[in-house]
Amino acid sequence: MIAAAGPKLSEITLEKLQQFTGRSNMLITIDAPLFGSVMIFNGRVLNKGASYVEPEKIGNSTGFPAYGQILAEASRFWIVDESGIRRRKCREEMAKLLEEI
Repeated sequence: MIAAAGPKLSEITLEKLQQFTGRSNMLITIDAPLFGSVMIFNGRVLNKGASYVEPEKIGNSTGFPAYGQILAEASRFWIVDESGIRRRKCREEMAKLLEEI
């Protein structure tokens, strides 16, 4: 007999992460090793400096994937809370945390 799968976790979206950081005052770094990373703090995406990548190239040029693509491929989520403690969450843990908030 096949065991029933547990409850399906919701999708991790940029909007949900922005809402989460806006309410919780945490910094989240989303890491997709082959695609890049995105940092979100206080409900805003922290862009890399203009000297590194021009904002209009993100999602429109080879080598600069869109934030949605990075989120879709992300396997690690680093959360820094108000006291400066950094914790690593896997994709499933992050989805569950977003559902709880």
